[in-house]
Amino acid sequence: MTTSHPADRRPPARSTPTEETVVNTVEDLCTLISSKITWGRGEEPQQLSPDTPLLEQGLLDSLAIMQIVAALDSEAGIVLPDTEIVAANFRSPQALWGVLENIRAGAAL
Repeated sequence: MTTSHPADRRPPARSTPTEETVVNTVEDLCTLISSKITWGRGEEPQQLSPDTPLLEQGLLDSLAIMQIVAALDSEAGIVLPDTEIVAANFRSPQALWGVLENIRAGAAL
């Protein structure tokens, strides 16, 4: 049996985008969010608008939120801090877009 040394337990390196998903507009974000929603059997995926009430309409659950967070990181290279993963930021695509704009503004400083 081999034991690993604590130094061998490094966190995985930040992933680089695997697919080039561009999230330059709130409409791009709407498309990404729509792709992570589990639509009902036989239900056609809806086109989301920036003001679609995602939580009120029951379109997002905790798993979908985490899939969106993961997709923003792996597909678009946008890391959402844990402190920003709160329900208020997922009320609508526009609410999440505001968070992304703040993150980008902070990165540009």
